[in-house]
This record gives sequence, structure tokens and C-alpha cells, in this order.
Amino acid sequence: MDPNLANLIVVSLAAVGTFFLLVSAVGILWLPDVLTRMHAAGIAATLGISCLLLATGLHFIAEGQMLRMVALIILFFVTAPIATTTMARAAYRTSRADQFVLAHDDLAALSKANEQEAPSGPAAADE
Repeated sequence: MDPNLANLIVVSLAAVGTFFLLVSAVGILWLPDVLTRMHAAGIAATLGISCLLLATGLHFIAEGQMLRMVALIILFFVTAPIATTTMARAAYRTSRADQFVLAHDDLAALSKANEQEAPSGPAAADE
């Protein structure tokens, strides 16, 4: 592969990754509520990090770093949705219920079921 073409691809991937990370940062600052901010952080940051890791892997391909970068991308794609889901549940449980405008609220049914199962009051604290 021509070194100039390889450098052009690396710079292009790095520029695209930087753009998506910038969009993610602007989304976190300007979007109105927690759930939309997490969407901006999850989607745009995942794409940005993936492009930057691919650019790094291509730049250091002679040292054998491409496989490591692909493994990091896969790890990021596996862990990012779990982290955003956990943050969404935490935001839902700690915020006011009227703050969210949801057509269908799955977590409300789960929260009510958990409240009925868990004992409450001073007797529960002693056990």
C-alpha cells in the first residue's frame, strides 16, 4: 500500500473520529435532559472512539497493533450499551417521575413489583 494513501486514510479516520467526539461533547452540553444527553454520549462517542482506534491501528500496523485496536473496538461496543443502560436506570430512579415523558414505562412496573417484594420500615432494618 502506498504510504501517502495510508496516511490519507489515517488522517481521514482521525478527523471523522474527532468530529463525532466533538458532536458528542456538544450534545452533552446542549441537549435538554439526561436521557437525550446519554444518547448523544453513547452513539457519537462510540463512533468517534472506533474511528480513532482504527486510525491508530492503521498507523501502527507495522508494530502489529491493528488486532489490539479491533479488540478494543469490540470491547467498547460490548460495554458502552451496558454502561448507558445502567446510567439511564439510575437517572430514572433518582429523578422526578413527571420529568420523563414516556409513551410506555417498563421500569415503573418493575419498580412497583420490587417495592411490593421488599420489606420496609424499622423491622426490615433490624433483619
